[in-house]
Amino acid sequence: MKYINNLLAAILFIALMVHLPLQAQERERVNFSLQNVKIEDFIKMVGKVTNKNVLLSQPIPGTVNFISSSPIYKDELMSILLSVLGKKGFTIIENGSYLKVVRANTAVKENLPVVNYNKSGLMHTTFIEVENENVDIIAAKVRQFLSAGGKLLTIKETNTMIISDNPDNIKVIEKVVAKIEAQKSKHLQVEFILLKNAKASRLAATVIKISKNIINQKVAINKVDILSDDATNSIIVMASRTNIKKLVPIVKRLDAKDDANSQRLTIISLEHSEAKNVVTSLTAILDKKKYLKETDKPMVSVYEELNAIVVSATEEDIKDIQQMINILDIEKPQVFIRARIIEIVENEAEQIGIKYGIAGGAATDAGLFSFAANLGGSSMVIPDGLLDLSGVSYDAGIVFGATLDYLESNGAAQRLSEPTLLCVNNQESTIYVGKTEPVVTSSTQGNQSTDLARNTYTREDIGLTLKIKPRLSSGNKVTMIVTVKLEDISNSSIPGLPSTVKREVITNAIVPNGQSVILGGLISDKERSEAQGIPYLRDIPWLGGLFDWKSTSHEEINLVIMLTPYIVRSDEDISKIHKILSDLDKIQNDYQSLIERKLEERLENTDHSEDKKETTDTLNIHNVDEWK
Repeated sequence: MKYINNLLAAILFIALMVHLPLQAQERERVNFSLQNVKIEDFIKMVGKVTNKNVLLSQPIPGTVNFISSSPIYKDELMSILLSVLGKKGFTIIENGSYLKVVRANTAVKENLPVVNYNKSGLMHTTFIEVENENVDIIAAKVRQFLSAGGKLLTIKETNTMIISDNPDNIKVIEKVVAKIEAQKSKHLQVEFILLKNAKASRLAATVIKISKNIINQKVAINKVDILSDDATNSIIVMASRTNIKKLVPIVKRLDAKDDANSQRLTIISLEHSEAKNVVTSLTAILDKKKYLKETDKPMVSVYEELNAIVVSATEEDIKDIQQMINILDIEKPQVFIRARIIEIVENEAEQIGIKYGIAGGAATDAGLFSFAANLGGSSMVIPDGLLDLSGVSYDAGIVFGATLDYLESNGAAQRLSEPTLLCVNNQESTIYVGKTEPVVTSSTQGNQSTDLARNTYTREDIGLTLKIKPRLSSGNKVTMIVTVKLEDISNSSIPGLPSTVKREVITNAIVPNGQSVILGGLISDKERSEAQGIPYLRDIPWLGGLFDWKSTSHEEINLVIMLTPYIVRSDEDISKIHKILSDLDKIQNDYQSLIERKLEERLENTDHSEDKKETTDTLNIHNVDEWK
């Protein structure tokens, strides 16, 4: 009975709706309530209201209860029906002039109408184009808004979605897509940044690294794309306006003119060192330094005319190279060497020693030392004004020099050379004292007796070669590597073809600053022939030999080299040394005079002693005679 009453109420409601004027039907509100109405009967009621035939191919069990506390729009009846059918897995589609109840999961296969919007509220198919985002990303986000029977497909080629669903669901999806598109369009902007100095392709890589560190790109709206356009030398930034504002100042700062990274050319003059030696050291250092590009590597070359170095490098590298040059181009210490090369005739030196009663007259190292000491070396006094060159002792050098001068003045020595050298520390210097003489190498006699002999000559360097390589040592001393080579011509066993004699001494000596070292031992033998006679008488045939005397003497010549090094640490030391040497020469001359005076006194004392002895011997003889 209750069911019949509900059905009559529904029929009466529908009859009233049919007879109402058209204007009253638009969005008309009605009171509507259902209790335990079968779903099939509810479908019939909605069909009559919409004036649509409904095909129900299979029964749908269940009842409908709708409790209305306020009036509803009558055009919402279809939505209520669709909701009821949806709970049972069914839906309603248009099939020509009638409606059809079908399974919701197969509705898309029932040739749904393709329209932008279906006013009937029934399922249809529509296309949604996506402009600012990947369609698959959008589809993943809106798929949850589909109904139980709704379907969604994507077309990547056109970045489009195909959706089959109820109008309300499709409308929600369209709103969501539009919102996402609007946000994407709002956040994603393109900015072209024209570069003035930097190269776009090189700068883009740096900007990409910076953007990853300062912007959280895991968030979709913070995604940043950076491209380079070499044609316009521009950086293209695709990001939100906020992120673009962050990146533009960075790009402009990186594009600022950077003189430090641009190579320039400069010339660095040297004061103390040779440019080619410094360039060799710089090249060895720069070759070990790594650069991103070979073109960034500094270039150094020699400018010999100015003794300068030409550098092509960045400002930073030029500063580094200048610091290295300052270290390499320091004022190098030098050594001023005074050499005395003297030939001493040992026979004459021994005679002088015997004459004056002095031991050690031989021309050897030990002999010169003892000879100098016996000539009064202990009485040597050096003025205080000569002691301003640090660590120098002059006593021994002056005594040696005075001794050699004395031997020279008495014919026992001959000074060959007295050169001075200013040597750079640890570099070799050479002195050559001698001459070049022609030497017969072969002789050819003609076939005729009247033919002259034809001699072949070669030129030989005859003399002394002195090589010195000084090196400063600790304790204000000088280590000298000395090479002495003596070349001479001697008689050969083959008449007319002389031979050359070479003698060489190589030694290392550590000498205190200002003191002397004597090198000897280069001994040669010479035969000296002398002829004397009474003029005119010695020329008489047969009898001239009675008035002519000939003598032959044998001499041993000892070559003595005296070397005195002085350390020169600055230019001021050179002028100071010259003044000191001038003063020492004066003192040496005075000392030589002292030696000569003492020797004369010794000779007089010796003669007086001998005279006194002879007188005493005579008196003793007279006393003996008287005693007898």
